Amino acid sequence: MRLRVAIRSLLLATALAGLFAAPAAAEEKSLLAADGTLYTVRAGLASELGLENFQADDYVIRWSAQEQTGTLRTGVVPGTTGRTIKKNLDLAWDEPTGSLLLLWKEELTLLNVLQIGVLRNGSWIVSDLLPNLGFARAFNPQMRLSHFVVRTTGPDGTVAACTRSVLSIIWWEESQYAQARYAPIFLDEENFDFADVPVYDLPQLAGGGGSTSYRDLPGGSYLFPSLHSDGPGGATLASFADLNSGKNVVVRITFPTDLGTPGSNNLTWMRRHIPIVGVVGESPIAPTAPVRVTSVGTTLGTGYRPTYYWRDADRLLYTRYDGREWAAVKAIQLTDAMSYDRAVSLIVDMAASN
Repeated sequence: MRLRVAIRSLLLATALAGLFAAPAAAEEKSLLAADGTLYTVRAGLASELGLENFQADDYVIRWSAQEQTGTLRTGVVPGTTGRTIKKNLDLAWDEPTGSLLLLWKEELTLLNVLQIGVLRNGSWIVSDLLPNLGFARAFNPQMRLSHFVVRTTGPDGTVAACTRSVLSIIWWEESQYAQARYAPIFLDEENFDFADVPVYDLPQLAGGGGSTSYRDLPGGSYLFPSLHSDGPGGATLASFADLNSGKNVVVRITFPTDLGTPGSNNLTWMRRHIPIVGVVGESPIAPTAPVRVTSVGTTLGTGYRPTYYWRDADRLLYTRYDGREWAAVKAIQLTDAMSYDRAVSLIVDMAASN
């Protein structure tokens, strides 16, 4: 099985390397922060982004911040200039720590790296977050912020409460096993270190894991794990395909809220980063689109039942799990009056009310 996964990963990498021989189109992502600042990041060739004093065929990530006062700040994210393609941009804003968070994937020929940048107090910190060695490849990274209240106990017994900021990251990885993986980053800690970020196999967290088989499934059925909020309490939901069990699984992820007294000799404090995971939904793996589909979205409805949707030319296709089986694939025709965003909104509303 390891050989099959390695061969499949190598074939995917080789195919992707052929695609990367041609310049990739510029990619853009925007975010509105709570204070009204509009952040925008664009990844592409320096020549496309209008950057002078750069090699025209260098790939870079350019950022800008338009404040409510009219002040515009702009620049290039440090360490992003080079000949490797940057893609899969994802942005988040953490108000408690005043941090802009940027996640992207950097493509090499036979491997890739997930990278993260944090803009805080006017300065960027950029790091290789999750290096993948050998033929391992990461696909479709996604992140989501969550906040919850935690309590600590001082040496004198005084209990204090504060808000914890957790950045959750999920992606699909093909290496020894083909599976969804998960990593949490605790932004509220003064000296958080990307090198110490724990990485978890989601099937194992759900009580399974082990050897995997593709079963001739289309890539759209498993390549797009997703993260969702489970309400104001701060819990995060992860939806993913488990190729070992042949199921689509939804898990609820939380963390300890009673942290005890800070200190390396306190077991309660030392466990503060360990995820608490429970399975809240299972279904057969969804019959979705072939591997050529570039994006599959997921929304969760009543009972954490998933609905998958993806674009096929001028149609938005979707299928919903009704608790017994996946419904036949249906379509919304996209027109001038029915935009992609409007169609997605209709599907999300439908899934939430059923």
